[in-house]
Amino acid sequence: MQADERIGAVVLAAGESRRLGRAKLLLPFGASTVIGCVVGALEAAGLEPVAVVAGGELGGLARALCSTRAKLVENRDPSRGMLSSLRAGLSALPPGAFVVALGDQPRLRARDIRRLVARWRRSRRGIAIATHQGKRGHPVLLDSPYRDRILSLSDDQTLRDLIWSQAEDVVEVECASDAVIRDIDTQEDYEAELRRARAEA
Repeated sequence: MQADERIGAVVLAAGESRRLGRAKLLLPFGASTVIGCVVGALEAAGLEPVAVVAGGELGGLARALCSTRAKLVENRDPSRGMLSSLRAGLSALPPGAFVVALGDQPRLRARDIRRLVARWRRSRRGIAIATHQGKRGHPVLLDSPYRDRILSLSDDQTLRDLIWSQAEDVVEVECASDAVIRDIDTQEDYEAELRRARAEA
């Protein structure tokens, strides 16, 4: 990996928001939306291209991301799980290292993503994982050889399975913000993230 080689990103955004009961990624968050904040942080950190993998709500997501350079990728069968979305996103990225991010972490900060990338480059490891107070979260950065390993996983396996099997190739990157370990599943989660964002402003 060359120091100036671009790193792409896959944003997993194909969840059905069942527990919240409405399209959580399109909810307002600050001056943007939940998904807009995530993509904005990734782009501000210099990641390119950013592939956002969606199940439904394609029209809404396209509108929410119209001011970004993100590529919208459709997962035609999101019921197959997160691995199917990750594979779809990888198909939209050029060869090279890549970041896996969640679409429902709107307080994600560009500086933490840049820290993840910088620590990964120094570590000479294949995988870097954002953590907060020792707890692993997202984003996760993987070097290019892991692309083929992900594509070869069986449908009943997960990215977590792959990471655990490669423990010696992992570097954990501690982040000051708990944004890397929090996401939105319920209305209460959404309101809590709004409060945290206001407190950080």
